[in-house]
Amino acid sequence: MEKICGFYVSEMHLVTMALPYLQEQIKKEIKIKTIFENNLNEEINKILDNLIIDEKIKNEILKINWKKDKIKKYNNKYNNLEKNIKIILKEKSKTIILICGSKKYIQKINNILNKILDNENIQIINCYKVLEFDDDIKEILDEHKYILNTSGVHRINEIFEDYKSKIAN
Repeated sequence: MEKICGFYVSEMHLVTMALPYLQEQIKKEIKIKTIFENNLNEEINKILDNLIIDEKIKNEILKINWKKDKIKKYNNKYNNLEKNIKIILKEKSKTIILICGSKKYIQKINNILNKILDNENIQIINCYKVLEFDDDIKEILDEHKYILNTSGVHRINEIFEDYKSKIAN
């Protein structure tokens, strides 16, 4: 399982940042599942209305669930979320799980995923809303090997050059 992080300041920024990477993955026929703290339907529709892209790709993007996912706990289990993730695992195909929200929300989702995921075909992209945390960025970077930005996925030390020297010290 590969973990990638990303940071955004607004839902519009998130969609703008993630869309080029998601388009690339759709072309490779990689499945994309989402777990969002907030709805992104309005943002994705605004951006797609102003983009000139292949209709097939546009339709695939619109098929992605851009709605928020509430985390509801019943009897110590997150039934709906766990059920949806188990369906993903049964498919056995390469899948991206895009998780977006506050640090607390992402931690809850990742705790659930860590308990039930054991699949190398899964790529998790944790996108953190920047306004939700301050000094925690180093901790977040330590938990991930790669970072997503508008130019795609990169090793963290390629984007944050000082981060590499801090790890060595």
